[in-house]
Amino acid sequence: MVTQEETFKKIVAHCKEYGFVFPSSEIYDGLGAVYDYGQNGVELKNNIKRYWWDAMTLLHENIVGIDAAIFMHPTTWKASGHVDAFNDPLIDNVIQKSDIAPMCSSKIRLPNTMRKSPKS
Repeated sequence: MVTQEETFKKIVAHCKEYGFVFPSSEIYDGLGAVYDYGQNGVELKNNIKRYWWDAMTLLHENIVGIDAAIFMHPTTWKASGHVDAFNDPLIDNVIQKSDIAPMCSSKIRLPNTMRKSPKS
């Protein structure tokens, strides 16, 4: 049986061979889990980005797109409701993963279907 690690290695090799991604700084021993887009990867990324942008902005009359900095004055975050009303609960997730690591622990976002509505 093929392990997840072997499968991942095959996918990475395929992506490298066909110019989708390359390990970042590969000629200098690289950086773990950091990849650069190759000639095909950057085209794929841009196509996905364009499709998402069109679906989220251009196909809706009441939505416009902006490109703003993430770093903003705290008053901006307060005025937008992100300080007082933003709620994105996280839950602890502990999963047994024998192929990857003995124990994998992380925080994940609570799915929208499991969140309580403000009315309840």
